[in-house]
Amino acid sequence: MNTAIESLVNTAAAALCRGRVVEVRDDEILVRMPDVEPDTLACERLHTGAGDLGLVAGDHVLVWLPPRASRGIVLGRIGGSHASHPAATPDEITLEAKHTLTLRVGEGSITIREDGKILIKGKDLVSHAQRMNRIKGGAVSIN
Repeated sequence: MNTAIESLVNTAAAALCRGRVVEVRDDEILVRMPDVEPDTLACERLHTGAGDLGLVAGDHVLVWLPPRASRGIVLGRIGGSHASHPAATPDEITLEAKHTLTLRVGEGSITIREDGKILIKGKDLVSHAQRMNRIKGGAVSIN
């Protein structure tokens, strides 16, 4: 077993608790845990590299209370979010790669290469346009 995990399991003073988010601040999350004294505790976020947890007041969370620490650590959300509004959709998304970028679903794919070549593969390719559907190139080959 990993020594960090062993220390968590073997430390009697450490605890995992279920709580409810009271408030989300820039530098901490206030969590109410009825079975812990004090019942509202300032907690840090666990940063996993997977992005923000998107917590809002009312969300149920799992909190680790390390021994002899004044702050808990929110490990994650339990169940769905209580967010009343959907996440904002960005106006533009840019994905960059040094050599090749491929989007793949099942047997279809779109590959963009660093030399400017774009490959679209699939069982069927369908193109719809309400106005003009333009094909332009130095040379155009059909079949």
